[in-house]
Amino acid sequence: MSESLVEITFALDNPDDYERQEFAKKLLKQLREQGDAESVERTEDLSSEAGSKGGLDKLVGVLTAEVKLDKVVSFLGFVGSKFAEKPMKIYVKDGDREVTIDKAQKATLIGEQIAKGLLDTMKKAVVNG
Repeated sequence: MSESLVEITFALDNPDDYERQEFAKKLLKQLREQGDAESVERTEDLSSEAGSKGGLDKLVGVLTAEVKLDKVVSFLGFVGSKFAEKPMKIYVKDGDREVTIDKAQKATLIGEQIAKGLLDTMKKAVVNG
């Protein structure tokens, strides 16, 4: 039985595109080296208009990772530690279940709490059928 992958999309919540992009570039390399994620990529803007130049554009400074369920807690802990006290946004999706975090402080604790809650919810869903 294959383990499902949880999709996690996140970014520095900062209107300065340059700062977001630079932060995402550094974090992308670190996350690939860290190894908890099956894949980590810059996020494509699926809402760009059909026929626009370049097709799908990359969203500035936004990353999406696919993470196995048993590694979600450590992955979000790592991401949270990199954001430290910076404002951040995180979207976690597993099938039809989604959790959104939009928090400016204590990113490490928030990421770990959400991950643990998500993990508990998913385990209960598996047990209950």
